[in-house]
Amino acid sequence: MKKIITFGLMMLFVATSIVAQEEPGLKSGIQAPDFEALSHQGDPVHLSHIYNEGPVVLVFYRGGWCMYCNRQLQALQSRFDDFKSYGASIVAVSVDLQENAAKSVEEKELEFTVISDPEAHLLELYNLVFQVPDDTVKQYEGYGIDLKAASGRDDHIISVPATYVIDQSGQIVYAHANRDYKIRPSLDEILDVLKSLTE
Repeated sequence: MKKIITFGLMMLFVATSIVAQEEPGLKSGIQAPDFEALSHQGDPVHLSHIYNEGPVVLVFYRGGWCMYCNRQLQALQSRFDDFKSYGASIVAVSVDLQENAAKSVEEKELEFTVISDPEAHLLELYNLVFQVPDDTVKQYEGYGIDLKAASGRDDHIISVPATYVIDQSGQIVYAHANRDYKIRPSLDEILDVLKSLTE
């Protein structure tokens, strides 16, 4: 009986470890991986250069075709002045091609930087790579969503939605990543984190 219980506990530990390993994104308390990438305007964006000037709200979104992502981007823009009051910069990342990222910025009148990462290098850095299943791709096509046209990729890789707050030392002080693309952190929650950095 004791052996059975011990074995059961071992299996539970293994299962828990596997789930933990499969959780997307990076956790708070670690150094944010630095990167240099191109903005929607084709300009180089160096993460450490930005957080040296103040905290960064780094947002990964699925693409300009995603209704929930667009709502999040527009919500961030609606509180843009509140973020600026804490000296924070907003940087958003997706695998959208540069012209599609630029289109999102123009249509939504975004005042913050949007990065085009069609090679998914930043998604890999932050453990946010998600491959859309083939049946879902077909469903999207029925809705008029063309993932290949959005990113230029044949493998249908997009980002797990995620939001990070990075302080001026480059440390991740807040992390939220969820494969359920409908779940996004509230703006008040993010702003509270930024407020705490000034106290």
